[in-house]
Amino acid sequence: MRFLCLLVVLVCAAAQQTDKPDKLAMRKQIAEMKVKAFEMQTQIELLEKQLHDVEEAEANQPLVTPAVKAAVKVRCQGHTRDGKRCARNAEAGSRFCWQHKSKR
Repeated sequence: MRFLCLLVVLVCAAAQQTDKPDKLAMRKQIAEMKVKAFEMQTQIELLEKQLHDVEEAEANQPLVTPAVKAAVKVRCQGHTRDGKRCARNAEAGSRFCWQHKSKR
């Protein structure tokens, strides 16, 4: 892939020059392009490794995130007229059901 890019750049550079180019200048330009191609290949490999690490971390995550939990049902702390404990579930964030909450 990098050789293909290098070849395209060289062809474009050669097409832009109308007079006969100097061999030394061409060699210098080729060397510079090889350095750039190497740097780009190094960056590509680094990004591929980072992507692999992210995908691996996502694969190891539990399906249910800690923020998404089932609502915990708590029994109402109120009492009936007979003195028995209320059988209803308490409202979310409260210790009492809808009926006993209003009496507190």
